[in-house]
Amino acid sequence: MADIFRAGDGLCDADAVRKLAVEGPHRVKELLLGNSQNYANVPFERDDNGKLKVCLEASHSAPRIIYRADHSGKAITEHIVQAALSHPLINIVTDTIVSDLILSNNVCIGATLFHKLTKTHSSIFTHVGVTLASGGLAGVYTHSTNPPGFNALGSSTALAVRANVDMADLEYVQFHPTALRIPGEPCFLLTEALRGEGAKLVTSDGYSFAKSFHPMGELAPRDIVARGVYAQSQQSEDGVFLDISHRDAQWLTGRFPSIQRKLLQYGLDLTKDKLPITPAAHYTCGGIVSDSNGCTSAPNLYVAGEAARTGLHGGNRLASTSLLEAVVWGSSVAEYIGNNSQAKSVQDWAKYEVDAFVADQNERTAKVDESNCNASSTSYNYNDKKDEERAAATLQQLKSVMWDHVGVVRSKSGLEGACVSLFDIQKEAHEIYNQAPSTVGSFMLRDASYAGLAVANAALQNNQSRGAHYLTEESCDADDEQVAAM
Repeated sequence: MADIFRAGDGLCDADAVRKLAVEGPHRVKELLLGNSQNYANVPFERDDNGKLKVCLEASHSAPRIIYRADHSGKAITEHIVQAALSHPLINIVTDTIVSDLILSNNVCIGATLFHKLTKTHSSIFTHVGVTLASGGLAGVYTHSTNPPGFNALGSSTALAVRANVDMADLEYVQFHPTALRIPGEPCFLLTEALRGEGAKLVTSDGYSFAKSFHPMGELAPRDIVARGVYAQSQQSEDGVFLDISHRDAQWLTGRFPSIQRKLLQYGLDLTKDKLPITPAAHYTCGGIVSDSNGCTSAPNLYVAGEAARTGLHGGNRLASTSLLEAVVWGSSVAEYIGNNSQAKSVQDWAKYEVDAFVADQNERTAKVDESNCNASSTSYNYNDKKDEERAAATLQQLKSVMWDHVGVVRSKSGLEGACVSLFDIQKEAHEIYNQAPSTVGSFMLRDASYAGLAVANAALQNNQSRGAHYLTEESCDADDEQVAAM
């Protein structure tokens, strides 16, 4: 618990931290290690006696991270997806985008959908609860460790903002210190475990600079390391690098096989070379306000994972707590919806609202049937290529604004300018969406514009430089100048 509080710069919610520490071990054993077909059964690394291996990651005071080579997230995802696909009570709908939530008298009763293959729009209704769990918004930055595409553009945030659901701490966007920097290529995450295993931050001439910005050096909290890398990169013409070539070559390739394969594609070798790096947007510490059960401010709407603001991370996330948070709060959401009497009362209320809403919708549809309108499914045809190109260009503009002015280091004047620019981009996003509601690019831009502006507004309103929200000294409250100078 102490490590989480330290990494979060004193801004963590004590109840959330305690919930993770108390419930986490059981949830991991049940959901990730359970050997039933309904559970993931992830093949984490074990020693010859079958005991789980653990490793050290940045800002942890002791080795405690179970892992699968250098691709734990991939292994967990693949096994969870397989468990979900084979579960008899889970129905998965693919190639579908949620465009908006449907609320009636502030109760969430469903969502509007866009089906990518058929390019049609429809609505889905439910009284048993809607859960937002589409991840974070780090993809709205030029440099991001998140995968390209729709996955990290803040869709859950955007849906919640448009539905006036309570948000908090969106200014705390964590930047990972070590993303592989190859011109013209997407960022590739060089895992925290590399520094845990002894990798050094160096300049092109081999100078190790990490201890110059924090006594813990490479193992300091991520926000501090990211700022250190960013500051040094501003001073070093050739950039900054990560170097672990002093470790045994055979051990390195066995411990980090995926990274080595990726590096070889670029003519680099983990066992021999200094690796060019840049900080990159990585994780959203804030988000949709959630209680201990995953409830939001809108009845019948729940949230879990990176989309949620549980209070666990405070101003900066401790390495490897995100997966654990998703498992713990995801389980709590399911149990609350299925077993809690208060949730059942909300479901009864939601059922009434669904029935009333659908009846009203059917009545409206009947009045326009002679015009061949269909209220539940509608298709559009536009110049897809031109619309997609315009949306993509505007999205790149948005990412540049976020990186330049709402990034690793921020200023009040930069944030003010960003809010103006992002507001204009949001207006253009709406124009493109209204003209081309059947192009994926218009959905991506629309969601990104809401998420980006929400982050910028939150950052502008917070004059205290803490955690991942780092303000230049002239932008801070007087009492915070010492914090900003760290």
